[in-house]
Amino acid sequence: MISIPVSFLLAALFGGLALATLAWRSLPGRARGMFAGVFCLMAIEASLVGLRFAYGHFEFLAVQRVLPVWIAPLIYLAFVSLTVPIEKARRLIVWNLGAAIIVTTALYVPVPVTGYVDGVIGMSYAVYALALARIWINGQDVFVEAPTNMGGLLHKLLLFSILIIVATILIDALVAYLFAQERQGAAALAISGASLFFLVLAVGAGIGFLGTRLRQSRDTGKEFAASDAQQAELVEAARRVLIAQEFFRDPSLTLTRLARRVGVPDRDLSRAVNAVEGVNVSQFVNLVRLEEAARLLASTDDPVGRVQERAGFLTRSNFYREFQKAYGEAPGAYRKKAQSAF
Repeated sequence: MISIPVSFLLAALFGGLALATLAWRSLPGRARGMFAGVFCLMAIEASLVGLRFAYGHFEFLAVQRVLPVWIAPLIYLAFVSLTVPIEKARRLIVWNLGAAIIVTTALYVPVPVTGYVDGVIGMSYAVYALALARIWINGQDVFVEAPTNMGGLLHKLLLFSILIIVATILIDALVAYLFAQERQGAAALAISGASLFFLVLAVGAGIGFLGTRLRQSRDTGKEFAASDAQQAELVEAARRVLIAQEFFRDPSLTLTRLARRVGVPDRDLSRAVNAVEGVNVSQFVNLVRLEEAARLLASTDDPVGRVQERAGFLTRSNFYREFQKAYGEAPGAYRKKAQSAF
């Protein structure tokens, strides 16, 4: 009979979750990659734990101790990247991965203090648990870079991640204490119990993920045979996303990003906009931008160039051409007429 250590089963499950995460196309690619990276690191960590305690291989002990320093930052970055614009997300990635490099270097400093390495790792986990908690308390609407229908799921996953990090801190503290007391057998037993605990959680997460993916596949596989009222409601949902979240200000906005934010497949949003508004999605977004430009021209003294930028138009020539086509006059003439009416 073949006996497989729990750690290796756990590693296999984490590897599977990494692949499943990469296939989760409704998530933005940046967050998807970081979530997959987290699972890959956890798979490697579980494998190294198995090699150490099941087969007595200590050659990779230094690597095993360093990996947790990178897991917590990646979890944080995966979630926070769904709450902020791309440019801010890039800055956060640089800062947090830079901090991970510094902490990794600190682990190799020969400090003659018992529990130094475990203490540094524990502090890192505690800091990121607090950072994740700050995101969680803002509610599900904080995930503005994810599809609106995924807010609730992401909020639950965030809480789950916080609890896992806290549980990891407590388990690591117990194991460190047992090693400090030279109770290697008890420490090994605690690690086995922890591996079994995380195995159960990983199985549960995998089942939940597959269930979510199957539901989404069924939903997106259906043809959007909606009534006129349903199509109009979908167009209004897109309009609310554009205006309430000021999504129209993004000059690089695409159909895919807008549909993802609304929480529907591209073709469904495109079909609804065409049926209700008689234009394509790009033209629909431009109409929202022009409405905002007209409002700014009538209610502010901002220069026309500033109005163009705030409305989400990349070039002055395109803005003038589209505005002239929609309102029959240049932005400056429209402003004079609108403001003289008050």
